[in-house]
Amino acid sequence: MFKFRIITTAEGIQVIDQNLLTPYESLTPLQMLEYIKVDNSLYYMKKLERKQKKEAQHKNKWYIKFTGLFKLI
Repeated sequence: MFKFRIITTAEGIQVIDQNLLTPYESLTPLQMLEYIKVDNSLYYMKKLERKQKKEAQHKNKWYIKFTGLFKLI
């Protein structure tokens, strides 16, 4: 089961709704390929987001330690 659903609007724009679930049985083989591609893209984006957040926290910790050193001087 995919943890999202691709919804096509009246204008033909496709929107990813992550509040809905999509069972595998409800998809055609072509739709399944599209959902797999989107699922991989979402996974990659979340992975990048976690990496950026971790790097920001690391920089922030370094910055806090550095400013604490100057307070002692």
